[in-house]
Amino acid sequence: TILFDTGKATIKERSEEVLKNIVAILEEYSYARFSIDGHTDSVGSASLNQKLSEERAYSVMNYLIENGIASNRLEATGYGEDRPLADNGTASGRKTNRRVEINLIRE
Repeated sequence: TILFDTGKATIKERSEEVLKNIVAILEEYSYARFSIDGHTDSVGSASLNQKLSEERAYSVMNYLIENGIASNRLEATGYGEDRPLADNGTASGRKTNRRVEINLIRE
């Protein structure tokens, strides 16, 4: 999971190591395709959060492409605030919900 600050689509510096590990895994499974799923907390309007979640997904996808992963293996989608992992009523819950997940596409 890659985390983000409120209202931002910029990858946090501390996520760099996680992303390097993800690149290594994606290189190991060179035949596989992956979905990059962007999410937000519930702060702000639903339409703004939808756009932000898409920007987060594309931010991670662009990082992966820049680091050698073929674009035809990646699919980016934003889910806005619709799929929280934690309670948006707490600061720690909102922090958890501002994320991008990378999942194997089973074909």
